[in-house]
Amino acid sequence: SWLIFPRSPCEQCVVASSLTTFDLHSIAPRLKLHLMLVHMLISLKRWAVLPKYFKYWALLAMLLDSALTFAIVWKVPFTNVDWEAYVAQVDAVLMGEFDYRNLHGPTGPIAYPAGFCWLFGFLRWTGLPLFALQLLFAALYLATLAVYIDIYRLAGAPGYLLVLCTLSKRVHSIFVLRLFNDAVAQFFAALTLLLFLRQRQTLAALCHSFSISIKMQAVLHSPMFGLALVLSNGWKAAIPLVILMIFEQGALALPFLLANARSYFVRAFGGPGDLQHVWSVNWRFLPEVVFEHPAFARGLLVSHVLLLLYLAHRRWIPGGFGKSKWLTWTGYGDGSLQRQSVVAAWFTCNFVGIVFLRTMHFQFLVWYFHSVPFLAWYALRPERYDSLRWLLQCLLVALLVLGVELPFLLTGPGLVRGPDGRRWETQGTPRVAGSLLLQLTHLVLLTLLLLRPQEKGEGLVKAEDD
Repeated sequence: SWLIFPRSPCEQCVVASSLTTFDLHSIAPRLKLHLMLVHMLISLKRWAVLPKYFKYWALLAMLLDSALTFAIVWKVPFTNVDWEAYVAQVDAVLMGEFDYRNLHGPTGPIAYPAGFCWLFGFLRWTGLPLFALQLLFAALYLATLAVYIDIYRLAGAPGYLLVLCTLSKRVHSIFVLRLFNDAVAQFFAALTLLLFLRQRQTLAALCHSFSISIKMQAVLHSPMFGLALVLSNGWKAAIPLVILMIFEQGALALPFLLANARSYFVRAFGGPGDLQHVWSVNWRFLPEVVFEHPAFARGLLVSHVLLLLYLAHRRWIPGGFGKSKWLTWTGYGDGSLQRQSVVAAWFTCNFVGIVFLRTMHFQFLVWYFHSVPFLAWYALRPERYDSLRWLLQCLLVALLVLGVELPFLLTGPGLVRGPDGRRWETQGTPRVAGSLLLQLTHLVLLTLLLLRPQEKGEGLVKAEDD
């Protein structure tokens, strides 16, 4: 049986060498076929997981996705969802209106911080036609992919995961067909992690704050960013960086704060928001009365905080809250954190926030899609297995990625409500089946991450001693 399904590296070597030393004509046809399949699986695994082949996977992903992205821009018509609202809001700012009470668009009042106004206002100021802006966002998409490729490389992830990062139809649409601000914010959110891994902590802090100033999604991984800063160089280094991030927010928002500080704080970071049940990709299957009940939102928030505290205690803080003198940390020094563990904890922190989000719209997929292949791989660790079992584990990784993508593509009719209170039926709203599939996928992936045994020496800090 070990000839057909070798388990150990030694058995694999024997099987591989047998293909050259045995006379295949003297072996039964069925066994010969099995040996050939085993040899193919060994070669496939070698190409998929060995670090020396990572650069070829990266090149393949960039080339294929470049061709695909620009083909989408060329062939698929632009779809206006929020673009007209963006234009109306930033045009008012360009004309000198800084009171957030007076910044409105066709879809309602502004709900984004000052960085959004300046960045998208700059795009309007350039006077570029829509097609040129799509090309600019296509370049931004490829830059985002390049950032994630480098993150995966630094974390020691296998190269084949990069192909999974390129397969989202919805993510391409969010970047180049709808020009959502989520896309811009996510680029800077990913760049924050890359800069931190490269020990550029000041730049990472500035990048993180700028990402939040465009849209609030980067807040989801803020707990991990803060913990990583303290673990690296202690509170004395982390606190000034936090002050720097706050200062950046204040500098960007200064004209709006001077005009009407209260309206800015009320509206800029999400505002009151009209969270319609019909647009909720993650909770569409719930009764609307449950979705809109205040206790539901509070329950999600409490669950989010409790799970983060559990992970911090059991996985992220060396020694946990009890044994670690975390209030007096002086840090372990630059380069003291294990890159793969940092990436895993960073992505997990973000994913926990996604799981307990009050609602998810279609564009929210960019908040975490590129991290799903890594998290699925990290939870399953297919390389521990050989031959057919390895291949099946890789397929499970792909299925988890598909389970996240598919719900954002399944759409149907729904009754929506406009800013003026009118209701009408429209196509393109999330489906109940997709919502259930997304929750099931989230549950499976979260469970795998929580149950994954922590191997020896695998913590955030290389030296486990506090």
